[in-house]
Amino acid sequence: MTSHRAAVGIVLLSCSLAAVLPGTARGQAPAAPTEAPAAIPDSIAMNPGAWSTDLKLGLGIEQSSYSSNWSGGDQGAIAWSARTDFIAERQFSRSFNWRNELALAYGQTSRQDRDPNDSSRLVWQSAEKTTDLIYFESTGRWTLQKFADPYASFRLDTQFRDDSNPLGRVSFNPIRLKETAGLAKVFRKTETREFITRFGVGTRQTIGKTIVQANPQVTDSYSSNDGGFEWYTTMKEPLAGGRIEYRGDLLVFAPVFYSGSDALDGYDAAQTALDPTHTEVAGYWRTPDVNWRNSFTSHITKVIAVNLYLQLIYDKFDTAANVDLADPVVQHDEIQRNIRTAGQFKQTLSLALTLKAF
Repeated sequence: MTSHRAAVGIVLLSCSLAAVLPGTARGQAPAAPTEAPAAIPDSIAMNPGAWSTDLKLGLGIEQSSYSSNWSGGDQGAIAWSARTDFIAERQFSRSFNWRNELALAYGQTSRQDRDPNDSSRLVWQSAEKTTDLIYFESTGRWTLQKFADPYASFRLDTQFRDDSNPLGRVSFNPIRLKETAGLAKVFRKTETREFITRFGVGTRQTIGKTIVQANPQVTDSYSSNDGGFEWYTTMKEPLAGGRIEYRGDLLVFAPVFYSGSDALDGYDAAQTALDPTHTEVAGYWRTPDVNWRNSFTSHITKVIAVNLYLQLIYDKFDTAANVDLADPVVQHDEIQRNIRTAGQFKQTLSLALTLKAF
């Protein structure tokens, strides 16, 4: 019996697109305003102009397979992931900047395993999700050239497929919306470097579904609201003489109210009556949420790059939980599934073939 093994390394195609509106050529400075403010550092001041856009497309594939009589004990696998990052920013006037950011990502992995009915055969398992992201943020910043700039922001987070419930899957669940407003401080902003921090207040809404019965699938729709204070910092910096590009952001959100707090109080009371040793969870939602993302990209040659991605999340209680379920058993499972007393860490390392335009 023949054996074979094939492997296709990660392939990532990325494309950077910059567009300018008619009348403003690349590299040509726009006409100077009739009355320019004095003493504005070049790294911070932004002249009105066309849209500045950046588009990156990525596709990664890895494959291996083995015959049933392969003696090494290895297992075949097919893994793929796709990602799109798009940024569009424009300084409409000396006093207003509008930035939009969209990120889409999805990936799956399928593995070979022994057939439970015939151990001499290798069969492919169903594909499991490994990456899933839908993210959009739009921010308007009033560049008044003072100590700080007022800003208003809208953000949407969801995923293509929710696999967190063992009873089944739900598409585009949950949907999280956030609106914030406050003050932003621009410490540095050039074509290659950026350091901006902002502090404000915001509200968050969650719209979702919970599976309460598997077959046939029955779902329960819900919504929740919370709000509090936000601190958000973004940074872009070239390292090692420009050979490495670093991008990072740190988001901290401290809730001060939550629409499901009464339901959590009732849950604790019911659980304590059944088990006096029950650990109360009603106050978990007050713990600040932290999301710290870091990306290091090094271009070894013009067409080969290495990307290291690190992410740390601390979310003690995910307020995207359906806490108002009437069934105490289903409510208990839902609440416990959304409690994470320890931080979550993600790391990916990829070798990529790249193609850049402009």
